[in-house]
Amino acid sequence: MPGKQEGEPVPQVFNVVRGEAREIRHTAFGSVGTVFSGCGIECVWVSKLDEQVDPDWFSSDDVDLIIVVQGQLKFEFEVRSLADRVLATGELLVIPAQTKCRAYRWPRDSKEAAVFVAVYPSSTVAGGANSHPQ
Repeated sequence: MPGKQEGEPVPQVFNVVRGEAREIRHTAFGSVGTVFSGCGIECVWVSKLDEQVDPDWFSSDDVDLIIVVQGQLKFEFEVRSLADRVLATGELLVIPAQTKCRAYRWPRDSKEAAVFVAVYPSSTVAGGANSHPQ
């Protein structure tokens, strides 16, 4: 491509519902597929089915964007003044910086995986061992 700098991303398509990603890791709290990491941002999908609820909180030093692409996802916030939220397919949650929360498939006995996409600045994620809503 004319004018394209070496190391710049090229257009790529990933089907996150089918689990396509550059790299996938599995945890007790869900599977995480890294779709993109570079240029100061990271984009992952997370699939939750028969997963444990993470007892720890996660947060980011910057805003975090979460969009549900399949099923439902329940968010709990460490600060009790923030009400729990259940997100359905197509809903996007903007999580302000330093907001500690956790997410899991809802309802818990659902036979359908909850799949969501998270986009956030790379290198600013804080929290426990799994620093993103896995």
